[in-house]
Amino acid sequence: MRLNNTELRAVVTVAIIMASRLLGIFLILPVFSVYAEKYPGSSIAMAGVAFGIYALAQSVLQIPFGWASDKLGRKPVLLAGLLVFTVGSVLCGTADTIGELIFARILQGMGAVSSVAIAALGDLTRPQVRAQSFTIVGISIGVAFLVAIIAGPLLASHIGFSSVFYVLAALSGVAFLLTLVFFPKIEGGEPVGERHGFRKLLGMPEMRRLLLATVVVSLSVNLFVFVYPLTWTSLGMSDAALWKVYLISLIPAALFVFPAVRTAEKRGRIGTVVKVGWALIALAFLTYPFLAKAALLFYGAGMLFFAGHTIMQSILPAFVTQRVGQANRGAATGLYNLLSFAGSAAGGMMAGYLYHIHPSAPLTVGFLIIIVWGLAGLPAAPEIAGPE
Repeated sequence: MRLNNTELRAVVTVAIIMASRLLGIFLILPVFSVYAEKYPGSSIAMAGVAFGIYALAQSVLQIPFGWASDKLGRKPVLLAGLLVFTVGSVLCGTADTIGELIFARILQGMGAVSSVAIAALGDLTRPQVRAQSFTIVGISIGVAFLVAIIAGPLLASHIGFSSVFYVLAALSGVAFLLTLVFFPKIEGGEPVGERHGFRKLLGMPEMRRLLLATVVVSLSVNLFVFVYPLTWTSLGMSDAALWKVYLISLIPAALFVFPAVRTAEKRGRIGTVVKVGWALIALAFLTYPFLAKAALLFYGAGMLFFAGHTIMQSILPAFVTQRVGQANRGAATGLYNLLSFAGSAAGGMMAGYLYHIHPSAPLTVGFLIIIVWGLAGLPAAPEIAGPE
């Protein structure tokens, strides 16, 4: 089944919003610690605070943004968030001290409205094409990651680190205008159906499985991505050339995941695709620590992981929006995103500690966690949208 015009407009707008938001992280990721340390009053520790405070502000506000969008409507909250992100990006560019940069990064994170964007996409797409829609958004995120890894160091060296934030502000401004002009309005006011509290959402067995899945998937990303570049540099690859590794490793995900998910939707086999995604991630973690130091084999592990991760990232948000009605979609996706960021934080902290013990420890522990997740139960495909 194809997307209709309204759905296509919604998907394109959400894809741009999500890509611009993640560029706020990815574009400066390769160079942030180097440049942030040079601000007056800065240190490595303060540079870490300036980088991490973005995700902290983002995670704290996911649920309030979700609640607000359930009550006021998705579009107004999306516009407000994008405006705050734009202002925060401009202030990052004008920051003269590390304290000013930290404050501006908090504003950036406060404007990251991913939970609202996901809820809006769930509102505007039919259940039959929802996974397909989120796959397109997932591809936009993958493209943003690739562009950022390549462009970040180049932009910082040619136009200056501060000017990179102006690029982010411009991208966010474009997303604001697209949302204002093209994004269909979703009426707020009185909720459609009964509004659930978190206790009732967490009381739904399938919702618990979905939330467990997002924690593990997010945790596994940081475990894998922490070890992956270190492996390549240990093989003699320079930091400047790492973008080539990610480019090659992401090719299968970019080329095959969307057609696979779309075909599965048509045949009613989305549940099978979830199992395939889990198996690919598990296989990447299982084989990686035992691979000989051969480039082709490490490329293969990367391809397995990023394909599996892209499958999960495209399907899990769609499942969340189908498990609840419109009245609760903002709160549910806010909770989903909050736990996603929590998983990312846990994965990042675990990766550094475990790698210090042994280079293969992060992936060994990650594999065990993924197996326990599989035994606990993978999310099942919803047959219809959840209770209204």
